[in-house]
Amino acid sequence: MAKQSDIVKEVKLLKNENRILLTELEEAYKNMEMILVQTEREKEITYRELEQKYRTLQKIYTELSRKENMLIHMEKLSSIGQFIAEIVHELKNPLTVIGAAADIALLEDLPNETKNVLNKIPEQVNRMQALLGRFKAMAYKEKEKFEPIDINTTLKNFIETIELIAPKSIDIIFELSNEKMIVKGDLYQLVQIYLNLAKNAFDLLDEKIDAKLTISTKLLSRAKAKKNQSKFYCQKPDTWKNILRAHENFALIEFADNGPGIPEEHMHFLFDTFFTTKERSKGTGLGLAISQDIAIKHNANIIFNSEPNQGTTVQIYVPIIKNDLDKKS
Repeated sequence: MAKQSDIVKEVKLLKNENRILLTELEEAYKNMEMILVQTEREKEITYRELEQKYRTLQKIYTELSRKENMLIHMEKLSSIGQFIAEIVHELKNPLTVIGAAADIALLEDLPNETKNVLNKIPEQVNRMQALLGRFKAMAYKEKEKFEPIDINTTLKNFIETIELIAPKSIDIIFELSNEKMIVKGDLYQLVQIYLNLAKNAFDLLDEKIDAKLTISTKLLSRAKAKKNQSKFYCQKPDTWKNILRAHENFALIEFADNGPGIPEEHMHFLFDTFFTTKERSKGTGLGLAISQDIAIKHNANIIFNSEPNQGTTVQIYVPIIKNDLDKKS
């Protein structure tokens, strides 16, 4: 039989071995816990990164779909533009004949009353030819032309066009600033924004008694431009902040109507492609989406403010060319 002392020694050895094994087991367990925690963190970080990438891809896909749909419609509009250009060309020929006939008739010995009437014909023919030329340029414009231009010049060009299409029931008031406001832009694209905003105002003012649309211009400093803010505008917030930081002065073009206003639930979707509350025959939902693209090209911003039964005010901010203001001062 083994001696009691030997058994005691073996027990002590076993206890030591067990203690060592337990210590190693505890260490292994702690290491495993750390690995699991680290793995969970890595999984969480990876998940967040994938989630962010998914959101980014979703935005890119949405923007690509928007651009694709706009391109399809722009192709249709281009075809319509070519058709309009052909119609304009055909209309100019008879106008030339009418003007020439009036000039020849004026050579005859006619009563003064008749001559007074005939004298108006060449004047109106020239006016119509100029307007047709403008329509042709807007409908079938091949190339963008960004150049220094006074913002009031763009409005004066717009005024002559809007007078032809404005409903007689709407009182249109123009309040143009005497300040010279030179921006870098494409005349016809800026006029396109004005036409889209005016058309929207006409639709809002439809059937309203004492309907009024006031179109004004003003020179604003950066500080004042920052104050005149709303949460509904076409630029991305960070982009607009950068534009404000980069320019000292802005030309403000404002369209203010006394219509019923725009419901807030619609304000969030104003610049979404194909969003419209109008009947199918009245709107495509492209006007403001196209205006947004034009504004972005001009480093400009279109800002909406509207209250129920208080009317809608749309403000366009276009950066003033700094060099021109330097020369002025």
